[in-house]
Amino acid sequence: MIYVIRSLYILYALGVLSLIFNLVRSAYLVRRQRALPPAGDVPVRSSLDVVIPVKDEERNIGTCIESVLAQDHAATKIIVVNDRSTDGTARAVQAMQDRHPQIRRVDIAELPPGLYGKPHAIDTIAPELKSDYIAFVDSDLRLNPACLGTLVHHLEANDLDWVAVMGAPEVSRFWERVIVPIFGAVIFAWYDPRKISDPKWPNAIGSALMVCRRTAYEAIGGHGAVIDIYDEDSELVRIAKRAGQKLSFVLTPELFTQRHYGGLAATIRGMTRTFVGGLKTIPRLLFTAGSLAFIGLLPLTILILVPVAAAWGQPVIWERLWWVTAVVHLHMSIILSFLVYHTAGVARRLALLHPIGSLIMIYVCFRSAVHMLRHESIAWRGTKY
Repeated sequence: MIYVIRSLYILYALGVLSLIFNLVRSAYLVRRQRALPPAGDVPVRSSLDVVIPVKDEERNIGTCIESVLAQDHAATKIIVVNDRSTDGTARAVQAMQDRHPQIRRVDIAELPPGLYGKPHAIDTIAPELKSDYIAFVDSDLRLNPACLGTLVHHLEANDLDWVAVMGAPEVSRFWERVIVPIFGAVIFAWYDPRKISDPKWPNAIGSALMVCRRTAYEAIGGHGAVIDIYDEDSELVRIAKRAGQKLSFVLTPELFTQRHYGGLAATIRGMTRTFVGGLKTIPRLLFTAGSLAFIGLLPLTILILVPVAAAWGQPVIWERLWWVTAVVHLHMSIILSFLVYHTAGVARRLALLHPIGSLIMIYVCFRSAVHMLRHESIAWRGTKY
C-alpha cells in the first residue's frame, strides 16, 4: 500500500508540473496573439459576396445583417439562405429587404434525406456566387465595421486562400459566463490555432466566420463536397489543406462577437452537438473529462480528503508533500482559469467558479460519449442528425 500511495503521489506531482508547463505556454501564446492589421486606407478593388445561412434566428438575424451592411468593405451581394425556419426569421429578413434591396433571401423548404441543413442550404445558392471573395457568416454574429475589409486585406497581403477566425463570445446569462470560457479552452487545447494554419498539420477546425477566394472554394467543390458532413465548416478547411490551399486561422475578438446558446439546458445541448462533431472520438471525450477533473476538481478534493483521513486516524504517507503539491496545484488552476476567462472577455472573478464549470463540462463529455456509443441522433433547431 505504501508503494501504491508513493507511486500515486509521483504521478500527481508530474501532472502538476505538466500543468505549470502548459500554463506558461498558454500565457505565452495569448501574449503573442496580435490583432490583424486593418485595411485602413487601402483602396477596395476586390468584390465580395456575403452568405448568411439562417435557421430559426428571428432574434439575431436583424442585428447580423445590419452589421454586414455597415461594413467598410461593402458587399457586392448579400444572400440570406433561410433554411426551413419555423419562427419569424423570414419576416425579420423581409423587413431588412424592404429597406435594403441589395439583400436577397432564398428560402429552403425541404432537406433531402441523408444531407445536413447548413451545407445543403449554401450549396443551393453556390452558383450565384461570382465575386472575387466569399464570406460565410453565421447568423448569430455581430461584425465590427472593419471586420470583412480586414479579413480580405489579410488574405491578399499574405496570398492566402482561406481565413477562418474566432471572435469574442457574447455571453449575458450566468451559466454562459461560467461555462463558455472553459468550452473555448477545451476546443483550442485540441486544435492549436498555429497548427491549423500549418500546412504540415492535417487536422483543422472551421469557424462561424470564414472568408475565401472564390476560385479556391470552387476548386474543392464548395459546400457540395461536404453536403453530407456533420461538421461541414471544419471539413471544408481540411479538404482545402489537403488540396494544398493556404489557410490562416486567427483569434480575432476585436472583429466580431458571437451569441451563444442562452440558458443552461440549451448550452449543454449545443455543446454536446459541438463535442460530437469536433472531438469525434470517445477516447478524446474521456481524456477531456479526465483533464477537466484534474485541473478543476482534484486539488480541492485532495485538500479535503487528506485532513479527513487524518481525522479518522488514517495518516497519509508523505502528507506534507501532498498538502504542498495540492496547494500549488490549486493556485496554478486558479491562475489558468483567470487567463481563460480574461481571454474570453468574461469577468475574472467568475474564474473562481471554474470547478462548477468543469463539472458541467465533464457531464457534457460523458453525454456526448453516450450519444456516440448509442449512435443516437442529435436534435438541433428542429432537425435530427
